[in-house]
Amino acid sequence: MPSGPSALSSLDSSLNGTAGEPLHESVYQEIRRRLVTGQFQPGQAVTLRGLANTLGTSAMPVREALRRLVAERALDLGPNRSARVPVVTSAKYAEICEVRIALEGLAAEKAALFIADDELDRLDMTCAEVSAAAERHDAVTYFSKNQEMHFSVYRAARSPLLLDMIEGIWLRVGPTLNYLFHDIRFAGRAAATNAPIIDALRSRQGAQARDAVVHDISHAMVWLVQYLPQTDNPTTSGNNGKNSKNGNNKAN
Repeated sequence: MPSGPSALSSLDSSLNGTAGEPLHESVYQEIRRRLVTGQFQPGQAVTLRGLANTLGTSAMPVREALRRLVAERALDLGPNRSARVPVVTSAKYAEICEVRIALEGLAAEKAALFIADDELDRLDMTCAEVSAAAERHDAVTYFSKNQEMHFSVYRAARSPLLLDMIEGIWLRVGPTLNYLFHDIRFAGRAAATNAPIIDALRSRQGAQARDAVVHDISHAMVWLVQYLPQTDNPTTSGNNGKNSKNGNNKAN
Protein backbone atom coordinates (compact mmCIF):
# COMPACT_ATOMS: atom_id res chain seq x y z
CA MET A 1 0.00 0.00 0.00
CA PRO A 2 1.38 3.43 -0.91
CA SER A 3 2.71 5.40 2.01
CA GLY A 4 5.26 8.04 2.91
CA PRO A 5 6.61 10.24 0.08
CA SER A 6 5.05 8.14 -2.70
CA ALA A 7 1.57 8.80 -1.34
CA LEU A 8 2.36 12.41 -0.40
CA SER A 9 3.20 13.72 -3.85
CA SER A 10 4.13 17.38 -4.22
CA LEU A 11 1.37 19.91 -4.57
CA ASP A 12 0.91 21.90 -7.75
CA SER A 13 0.75 25.66 -8.05
CA SER A 14 -2.70 25.72 -6.43
CA LEU A 15 -0.96 25.48 -3.05
CA ASN A 16 -0.36 29.20 -3.27
CA GLY A 17 -4.05 29.67 -2.63
CA THR A 18 -6.99 30.73 -4.69
CA ALA A 19 -9.27 33.73 -4.38
CA GLY A 20 -6.91 35.31 -1.88
CA GLU A 21 -6.68 32.28 0.43
CA PRO A 22 -3.54 32.59 2.62
CA LEU A 23 -0.77 30.07 2.06
CA HIS A 24 -0.98 28.75 5.63
CA GLU A 25 -4.67 27.98 5.12
CA SER A 26 -3.97 26.18 1.83
CA VAL A 27 -1.31 24.05 3.52
CA TYR A 28 -3.62 23.26 6.45
CA GLN A 29 -6.48 22.27 4.16
CA GLU A 30 -4.22 20.06 2.03
CA ILE A 31 -2.75 18.16 5.00
CA ARG A 32 -6.26 17.84 6.43
CA ARG A 33 -7.55 16.47 3.11
CA ARG A 34 -4.78 13.89 2.98
CA LEU A 35 -5.53 12.76 6.50
CA VAL A 36 -9.22 12.34 5.69
CA THR A 37 -8.49 10.38 2.50
CA GLY A 38 -6.04 7.99 4.16
CA GLN A 39 -2.84 9.31 2.59
CA PHE A 40 -1.09 9.06 5.96
CA GLN A 41 -0.54 5.75 7.72
CA PRO A 42 -1.42 5.09 11.39
CA GLY A 43 1.65 5.75 13.53
CA GLN A 44 3.44 7.66 10.76
CA ALA A 45 5.86 10.34 11.94
CA VAL A 46 5.27 13.76 10.40
CA THR A 47 8.09 16.33 10.56
CA LEU A 48 8.17 20.00 9.68
CA ARG A 49 11.05 19.60 7.27
CA GLY A 50 9.63 16.48 5.67
CA LEU A 51 6.21 18.01 5.03
CA ALA A 52 7.66 21.34 3.88
CA ASN A 53 9.82 19.51 1.33
CA THR A 54 6.93 17.34 0.21
CA LEU A 55 4.56 20.27 -0.18
CA GLY A 56 7.19 22.59 -1.67
CA THR A 57 6.76 25.33 0.90
CA SER A 58 8.55 26.80 3.91
CA ALA A 59 8.34 25.40 7.41
CA MET A 60 6.23 28.27 8.79
CA PRO A 61 2.83 27.39 7.23
CA VAL A 62 3.45 23.70 7.96
CA ARG A 63 4.18 24.50 11.62
CA GLU A 64 0.89 26.40 11.91
CA ALA A 65 -1.03 23.59 10.17
CA LEU A 66 0.44 20.93 12.48
CA ARG A 67 -0.36 23.06 15.52
CA ARG A 68 -4.00 23.26 14.45
CA LEU A 69 -4.23 19.56 13.66
CA VAL A 70 -2.72 18.61 17.03
CA ALA A 71 -5.30 20.86 18.71
CA GLU A 72 -8.02 19.03 16.76
CA ARG A 73 -6.55 15.69 17.90
CA ALA A 74 -6.01 14.65 14.30
CA LEU A 75 -2.29 14.35 15.14
CA ASP A 76 -0.35 13.57 18.31
CA LEU A 77 2.50 15.85 19.37
CA GLY A 78 5.91 14.19 19.10
CA PRO A 79 9.48 15.16 20.05
CA ASN A 80 11.67 17.67 18.21
CA ARG A 81 8.83 19.64 16.61
CA SER A 82 7.40 16.52 15.02
CA ALA A 83 3.93 15.04 15.08
CA ARG A 84 2.59 11.53 14.67
CA VAL A 85 -0.57 10.10 13.18
CA PRO A 86 -2.49 8.46 16.05
CA VAL A 87 -2.87 4.68 16.16
CA VAL A 88 -6.50 3.93 16.97
CA THR A 89 -7.26 0.94 19.19
CA SER A 90 -10.12 -1.43 18.44
CA ALA A 91 -12.14 -0.05 21.39
CA LYS A 92 -11.57 3.54 20.27
CA TYR A 93 -12.56 2.70 16.72
CA ALA A 94 -15.79 1.10 17.94
CA GLU A 95 -16.55 4.32 19.83
CA ILE A 96 -15.80 6.39 16.73
CA CYS A 97 -18.13 4.19 14.69
CA GLU A 98 -20.96 4.79 17.16
CA VAL A 99 -20.57 8.52 16.57
CA ARG A 100 -20.24 8.06 12.81
CA ILE A 101 -23.42 5.99 12.69
CA ALA A 102 -25.35 8.71 14.53
CA LEU A 103 -24.01 11.65 12.52
CA GLU A 104 -23.67 10.11 9.07
CA GLY A 105 -26.95 8.25 9.35
CA LEU A 106 -28.70 11.53 10.14
CA ALA A 107 -26.97 13.26 7.23
CA ALA A 108 -28.05 10.55 4.79
CA GLU A 109 -31.63 10.71 6.04
CA LYS A 110 -31.70 14.49 5.58
CA ALA A 111 -30.02 14.21 2.17
CA ALA A 112 -32.92 12.12 0.88
CA LEU A 113 -35.11 15.19 1.30
CA PHE A 114 -32.86 17.70 -0.46
CA ILE A 115 -30.52 15.98 -2.92
CA ALA A 116 -30.94 17.06 -6.55
CA ASP A 117 -31.08 14.76 -9.56
CA ASP A 118 -27.78 16.07 -10.96
CA GLU A 119 -26.12 15.33 -7.61
CA LEU A 120 -27.45 11.77 -7.78
CA ASP A 121 -26.05 11.39 -11.30
CA ARG A 122 -22.62 12.51 -10.12
CA LEU A 123 -22.87 10.09 -7.20
CA ASP A 124 -23.47 7.24 -9.65
CA MET A 125 -20.29 8.14 -11.52
CA THR A 126 -18.25 8.47 -8.33
CA CYS A 127 -19.56 5.15 -7.04
CA ALA A 128 -18.44 3.51 -10.31
CA GLU A 129 -14.95 4.98 -9.80
CA VAL A 130 -14.88 3.58 -6.25
CA SER A 131 -15.79 0.12 -7.57
CA ALA A 132 -13.15 0.27 -10.30
CA ALA A 133 -10.45 1.30 -7.82
CA ALA A 134 -11.44 -1.51 -5.45
CA GLU A 135 -11.29 -4.11 -8.23
CA ARG A 136 -7.75 -3.14 -9.17
CA HIS A 137 -6.72 -2.81 -5.50
CA ASP A 138 -5.83 0.87 -5.95
CA ALA A 139 -6.01 2.02 -2.34
CA VAL A 140 -5.13 5.68 -2.93
CA THR A 141 -7.86 6.20 -5.55
CA TYR A 142 -10.33 4.07 -3.61
CA PHE A 143 -10.03 6.13 -0.42
CA SER A 144 -10.10 9.44 -2.30
CA LYS A 145 -13.20 8.56 -4.34
CA ASN A 146 -14.93 6.84 -1.42
CA GLN A 147 -14.49 9.99 0.66
CA GLU A 148 -15.76 12.11 -2.25
CA MET A 149 -18.82 9.90 -2.61
CA HIS A 150 -19.73 9.97 1.08
CA PHE A 151 -19.23 13.69 1.51
CA SER A 152 -21.31 14.40 -1.60
CA VAL A 153 -24.12 12.66 0.27
CA TYR A 154 -23.49 14.54 3.50
CA ARG A 155 -23.29 17.94 1.77
CA ALA A 156 -26.69 17.18 0.25
CA ALA A 157 -28.13 17.26 3.78
CA ARG A 158 -27.74 21.06 3.57
CA SER A 159 -26.53 21.22 7.17
CA PRO A 160 -23.13 22.97 7.52
CA LEU A 161 -22.90 22.19 11.24
CA LEU A 162 -23.55 18.48 10.71
CA LEU A 163 -21.03 18.39 7.85
CA ASP A 164 -18.38 20.06 10.01
CA MET A 165 -18.89 17.47 12.77
CA ILE A 166 -18.58 14.59 10.29
CA GLU A 167 -15.39 16.07 8.84
CA GLY A 168 -13.91 16.18 12.34
CA ILE A 169 -14.62 12.49 12.83
CA TRP A 170 -13.14 11.54 9.45
CA LEU A 171 -9.97 13.44 10.34
CA ARG A 172 -9.39 10.88 13.09
CA VAL A 173 -10.49 7.79 11.19
CA GLY A 174 -9.03 8.42 7.71
CA PRO A 175 -5.57 6.90 8.28
CA THR A 176 -7.05 3.89 10.09
CA LEU A 177 -9.05 2.94 6.99
CA ASN A 178 -5.76 1.92 5.36
CA TYR A 179 -6.01 -1.37 7.27
CA LEU A 180 -8.98 -2.34 5.10
CA PHE A 181 -6.65 -3.21 2.24
CA HIS A 182 -4.58 -5.55 4.39
CA ASP A 183 -7.17 -8.19 3.50
CA ILE A 184 -7.49 -8.59 -0.26
CA ARG A 185 -10.99 -10.03 0.16
CA PHE A 186 -12.28 -6.68 1.37
CA ALA A 187 -11.47 -4.90 -1.89
CA GLY A 188 -13.86 -7.16 -3.79
CA ARG A 189 -16.76 -6.21 -1.51
CA ALA A 190 -15.82 -2.70 -0.41
CA ALA A 191 -17.75 -0.69 -2.96
CA ALA A 192 -20.87 -2.88 -2.90
CA THR A 193 -22.14 -1.14 0.25
CA ASN A 194 -22.22 2.26 -1.50
CA ALA A 195 -24.85 1.43 -4.13
CA PRO A 196 -27.73 0.91 -1.64
CA ILE A 197 -27.08 4.40 -0.25
CA ILE A 198 -27.57 5.96 -3.68
CA ASP A 199 -30.60 3.77 -4.43
CA ALA A 200 -32.29 4.91 -1.21
CA LEU A 201 -31.53 8.56 -1.94
CA ARG A 202 -32.88 8.30 -5.47
CA SER A 203 -36.12 6.83 -4.16
CA ARG A 204 -36.26 9.57 -1.47
CA GLN A 205 -36.40 7.00 1.32
CA GLY A 206 -34.65 8.69 4.24
CA ALA A 207 -34.88 5.77 6.67
CA GLN A 208 -33.46 3.40 4.06
CA ALA A 209 -30.64 5.83 3.33
CA ARG A 210 -29.78 5.94 7.04
CA ASP A 211 -29.85 2.13 7.25
CA ALA A 212 -27.59 1.83 4.20
CA VAL A 213 -25.01 4.19 5.72
CA VAL A 214 -25.14 2.29 9.01
CA HIS A 215 -24.53 -0.96 7.14
CA ASP A 216 -21.61 0.57 5.23
CA ILE A 217 -19.91 1.77 8.44
CA SER A 218 -20.59 -1.49 10.30
CA HIS A 219 -19.35 -3.59 7.39
CA ALA A 220 -16.01 -1.81 7.36
CA MET A 221 -15.72 -2.00 11.15
CA VAL A 222 -16.03 -5.80 11.09
CA TRP A 223 -13.06 -6.01 8.74
CA LEU A 224 -11.00 -3.35 10.50
CA VAL A 225 -11.08 -4.42 14.12
CA GLN A 226 -9.04 -7.56 13.45
CA TYR A 227 -6.09 -5.36 12.43
CA LEU A 228 -6.30 -2.76 15.18
CA PRO A 229 -4.26 -2.93 18.40
CA GLN A 230 -6.06 -3.75 21.63
CA THR A 231 -4.12 -1.19 23.68
CA ASP A 232 -2.31 2.11 23.16
CA ASN A 233 1.00 0.34 23.82
CA PRO A 234 2.10 -1.33 20.56
CA THR A 235 4.44 -3.71 22.41
CA THR A 236 1.44 -5.38 24.04
CA SER A 237 -0.70 -5.56 20.93
CA GLY A 238 -1.38 -8.89 19.35
CA ASN A 239 -1.23 -7.20 15.93
CA ASN A 240 2.15 -5.60 16.59
CA GLY A 241 3.72 -7.01 13.46
CA LYS A 242 0.98 -5.68 11.23
CA ASN A 243 0.90 -2.24 12.82
CA SER A 244 4.59 -1.62 13.36
CA LYS A 245 5.38 -1.65 9.67
CA ASN A 246 3.04 1.31 9.21
CA GLY A 247 4.47 3.18 12.19
CA ASN A 248 7.92 3.32 10.59
CA ASN A 249 6.78 5.39 7.60
CA LYS A 250 7.92 9.00 7.77
CA ALA A 251 6.95 12.07 5.79
CA ASN A 252 10.58 12.97 5.23
